[in-house]
Amino acid sequence: MSFNDIHKPYVKILERGRPYWAPRSVEHRNRRVMKVTREPKPLPLTLSIDGNSRSDLLEKAEELAEWLNTDDVAPLIFDDQPNRIYWSILDGAVDEEEIVSFSKASLEFICLDKTSMERNITIDNKTTKVINGHESTSWKTRTEFTEIQSGYELQFNSPGKSGLRDICKIKLNYEFIRGDVLEIDYSKRKITVNGVDRSNILVILQSNYTELPVGDVEFSVSEETELYYHERYY
Repeated sequence: MSFNDIHKPYVKILERGRPYWAPRSVEHRNRRVMKVTREPKPLPLTLSIDGNSRSDLLEKAEELAEWLNTDDVAPLIFDDQPNRIYWSILDGAVDEEEIVSFSKASLEFICLDKTSMERNITIDNKTTKVINGHESTSWKTRTEFTEIQSGYELQFNSPGKSGLRDICKIKLNYEFIRGDVLEIDYSKRKITVNGVDRSNILVILQSNYTELPVGDVEFSVSEETELYYHERYY
């Protein structure tokens, strides 16, 4: 396995809990479903840590503590499922059993999101793309301007949606020149031009941030744009 983009060759998974999907919390009233919330998914693991002596195991235990104790979610990837990322954080204490030249550690991650590897698509003028996954997802864009352009617009929506509340529309007021690089980060609501924060160029009354929906999605853009995202799964 790898965690936070780090792989430890002396760590092997002995046992792994495999919940099919994240648990759900359902709010209901008078036989009507009011709200469905997806809860964090527990991922219990039992690890084997190889060592050549007790002192070596103690040093590796400290190294594992530094590796696994993050303050935020990080990507957890299993070797037998390399096409999925479990965005997780270590939860609770670790139970350890020392056995001569190796030790066993039982721990539990809490998975807040399960996604694919990063995907990207090129949007040119108007096009329709299929977005896979179970749920809508966050996104980022990168646009490199090839000529002078006054303003920029990006829009995407499910077919048949047209009202501003139902679509994602980003309208920017800026004088772009050849070579300018525009980047938009949905999750941070951040807009940069050549690495400089220009979030204030958003035309607020004519814009609306939404997640990228699944299924057929209609795109339109005023300048060829690369869109990056992770498919989200239960």
